[in-house]
Amino acid sequence: MRYIKTFRLFESATTIYDIDWHEFLPKEMVVVKDGVHKFEIGNIMKHSDMVQVTYDNNPGEWGVPSTLEFDFYFSQNGRMRIDIDITWGDSMASEFYIESPDKVGVIEYTSYRSKTDPSNTVFALEDESLEAFVSFLNRFDGFKLDASQFDFLDKRDDYQPQ
Repeated sequence: MRYIKTFRLFESATTIYDIDWHEFLPKEMVVVKDGVHKFEIGNIMKHSDMVQVTYDNNPGEWGVPSTLEFDFYFSQNGRMRIDIDITWGDSMASEFYIESPDKVGVIEYTSYRSKTDPSNTVFALEDESLEAFVSFLNRFDGFKLDASQFDFLDKRDDYQPQ
């Protein structure tokens, strides 16, 4: 299968819960947060209303969270929408949604100029990781997203929170 299907809306019986997400997700994510940290894909847990994807800190750096987690919440109300939470250890790093075909909205932001995290430090995905993540999101039917729409997750200081 080339694309991840949404729910049971299509001719085949394949759903987001029937496929092996390991085939589609980036194998590693590199995070910029007080340095550069590499995470490798770990567990994928499929729940009734969401899918959780964990990335494990490898090589197990001391002082760095052991997991980076992506939670995907799916809904459809005329348009396909996915709410995505990114958790850095025990801390919410980012929360946003994507809506077909190409809308991205920020819910929670914890990098430069954040209203909820006054540390004014960066939380970002390295450029290649961000590109791979957006490529993964575009595998869902109906999405046509570009990495430039995710400037709140890049390492440049150019996102202005609302």
